[in-house]
Amino acid sequence: MSLYTLGPAIAFTTTRRDPPSFDPLDPARWLLAKASLKAEFARLEQVHGTEVYFAQRATETPYPKADAIVTNRRSLAVVVLTADCVPILLADEKSRVVAAIHAGWRGVYNNVVRSALSHLYNRFGIQPKELHVALGPSIGSCCYEVSDELATNFSERWGAEYVSEKEGKSHLDLPGLITDQLFRYGVEFHRVQKRGQCTLCHQKRYFSYRGGDERGRLVSGVMLPEAQL
Repeated sequence: MSLYTLGPAIAFTTTRRDPPSFDPLDPARWLLAKASLKAEFARLEQVHGTEVYFAQRATETPYPKADAIVTNRRSLAVVVLTADCVPILLADEKSRVVAAIHAGWRGVYNNVVRSALSHLYNRFGIQPKELHVALGPSIGSCCYEVSDELATNFSERWGAEYVSEKEGKSHLDLPGLITDQLFRYGVEFHRVQKRGQCTLCHQKRYFSYRGGDERGRLVSGVMLPEAQL
């Protein structure tokens, strides 16, 4: 587990702990407390869609149904849970806004990235070129085998370069497609970080649903600390 700066914000992704915590946020709480960072948490009921939720306080059950979460409140960590899907963290220097996106194949296909960027622009006037972005650990094209039908759909909608064939099986490159979507909408190349490895290749470090982890989840989040960095 590690903390790192993302523009004006603090970002993090937890690593594997066995057995998985009953509350997946426990490792994140421990990580932030160890760094003497005061934080509350806002999470979602992730539904593999494109809805964006604006959080003004910590969330409680029933959690809001959405796949992107945004806040401008200090010491509120917005988080997403993953075990192969791509966690995307965003922060804006000027307006002091942060966001987290859960991006599985359905969300990526239906453009959850554009939905989140549109929300940031419409609500706060944030231009994509002003954002700092990090992509956390997720399943890579090396391991993400998909049906031929799904591969064809992605190829037709987003381009054949995100689909490959290995040993007669179709594979999908979600991190590569997300990165290109960010660039396409105006995020600058030098402001995008890729942090973490393939979750299935490195299952000793990360939870992987494809690898059989049905309960364990990684937590990726971003927050504005109480004091300005």
